[in-house]
Amino acid sequence: MDTKKGHKHLVRVAAFVAILAALPVFAADGDKSTFEGLITAMNGDSVTIKDANNVEHMINLTPSTEYKMRKGLAAVRYEHTEKSALMPGLPIIADVVAEGDHFNATAISFKSEQHRTAQQVQAGVAPTNARMDNFGTYEALATTEVHFASGSAAISEQGRSDLMALAAKSKETKDYRVVVQGFTDSTGDPAANQRLSTRRAAAVTNFLQQQAGLSPGRVQAGDGMGVAADAGTGSNASARKVVVKLVVDKGVQGNK
Repeated sequence: MDTKKGHKHLVRVAAFVAILAALPVFAADGDKSTFEGLITAMNGDSVTIKDANNVEHMINLTPSTEYKMRKGLAAVRYEHTEKSALMPGLPIIADVVAEGDHFNATAISFKSEQHRTAQQVQAGVAPTNARMDNFGTYEALATTEVHFASGSAAISEQGRSDLMALAAKSKETKDYRVVVQGFTDSTGDPAANQRLSTRRAAAVTNFLQQQAGLSPGRVQAGDGMGVAADAGTGSNASARKVVVKLVVDKGVQGNK
């Protein structure tokens, strides 16, 4: 074959392959596939994710979609959660079924550690003093402060009563979430204060889930914030606390 003609032939073949690759790929109804990527947008019952190749996929959520949080180092254990656990910035794996020109999710799973990180990013976009007031697109409907004895993470009877009251209000609220942050006073070692604030937040989170009956998917894993901004210098009983907020999406609240 003539060298020039052979070269032109290869160019034409390469161009044809490139055109085919650029064409949209349509799956037949019922075809199953799996998408893995980072949630970049949520709109009602649709979620947009971006995969490792920066390709975006829109996935529809249905009443039968199963939501699973994978736990442990091997991520082989999981617990069922709810749609409300999804948020922008969360890496997910979506099992989907083709229907027409779109994909319906049969199951969505994500790692518990990555879920916690996504929550912290959402809560950490504002300064510490305003974090919970600016939790994504959420607004606070109720706030409870649980106070602790010096050096302790044990919840008092008053604290338990206040948490039960907030949990009851939460259960009456559509699409709620509960945000938890622990604090200490300014006395003692900073590293120890950080650990203590985390223990206090975890104690409240566990109480809300195990004693007050709130779904783990709706209670943010407690954040230890260290010394409270209002702690001043020295021991301050009002700074030894966990702040708990019942929050709801502004769009949901506005449509009531």
